[in-house]
Formats: sequence, structure tokens, C-alpha cells
Amino acid sequence: MTLISSRPPVTMPAEAAVRHRHHYYSSTHYHYRYCRRSSATTGKVVGGVTGAVVGHSLLGHGLLGTAAGAVGGVVAGGAIDRSMTARHRCYYR
Repeated sequence: MTLISSRPPVTMPAEAAVRHRHHYYSSTHYHYRYCRRSSATTGKVVGGVTGAVVGHSLLGHGLLGTAAGAVGGVVAGGAIDRSMTARHRCYYR
């Protein structure tokens, strides 16, 4: 039984596709998991702005406190955004 999909075929690098094998009585079906990598842009922007404001008020009212807070916020915001959207990036085909 073959189903025709209206979506165009997706090409992914070999390391991005994971093959799963399922046995159904006398036949074997293969399913591939495709994952996209998130750029986490929204989390980085929000984290950078928030970190700059907090760094400015806590670490000193100069450029050093603002820059240190912004860098820390970008790193933390990107990690939080990727962890929150991780389950939405993979699909099986």
C-alpha cells in the first residue's frame, strides 16, 4: 500500500536522519526521523536585552556591566529557547 504525499521530498544530511525499524507480522517498515536545528533567534534577542538591563543595574552602571549582562543573556536565552522548542523540531516520515 503506497500513499502519495502532496509535500515535496525533503533532503537531509545522513547524520540528521535516524532510521527506525518496525516489524509488522510478515513485513518490515522503516521510518526516518528528520530534525531541524533551531537558530533560537527570539530567545537570544530577548535574553540579550534582558541581560543588558539587569547587567547595567547589578554589575555597574557602565559599559562593562551592560556588555557582560548582554553576553550572558544571549547565551542563556538561546539555550532556553532551544530547550523549549526541542520537541517541535523533529518529525517522522
